[in-house]
Amino acid sequence: MTVRSDLFDYDAELRRHNELFRAAAHVGAHDHVLDIGCGTGQATRDAARAAVSGSAVGVDLAAPMLDKARQLSDEQGITNVTYLRADAQTHHFPPASFDLCISRFGTMFFTEPVAAFTNIGRALRPAARLVLLVWQERDRNEWATAIRVPSPPQRSRRAGRTRSHSPTRPSRKAS
Repeated sequence: MTVRSDLFDYDAELRRHNELFRAAAHVGAHDHVLDIGCGTGQATRDAARAAVSGSAVGVDLAAPMLDKARQLSDEQGITNVTYLRADAQTHHFPPASFDLCISRFGTMFFTEPVAAFTNIGRALRPAARLVLLVWQERDRNEWATAIRVPSPPQRSRRAGRTRSHSPTRPSRKAS
């Protein structure tokens, strides 16, 4: 997988969301921050900039995204940030090491949310904070409804019949 920032600037598209997210996270100068599902690291870098005497660790499964995150951190001269390729659901984080856990759309993909949040909870210090940015349900999400793209019709098991799968409409069986 190659990260092509020339095709779509995801971070720019989410600028307003990111501003609110940063304000909610309220990273302190001494905080040690864990960023779950960091992608190319925008939230991790923002946290590291705010945690001038602390640090930020970004975690993601996608190696190419992490490579881009490292590149951008290096280019921007951010030295109190590290990136780790790991599954936040199962990775053995050092216990009670983080003051804050953030995630910008990363926790939505957990296959075992209870296990994942239990694992992350072990990595947090007492009174640590958890700040998540997640989408609302599809019908209430402006971003998703503005880009409605119907799925192509799929052949049914019965000869010659198709049905449409659209993320915005209930599917109907063809008769």
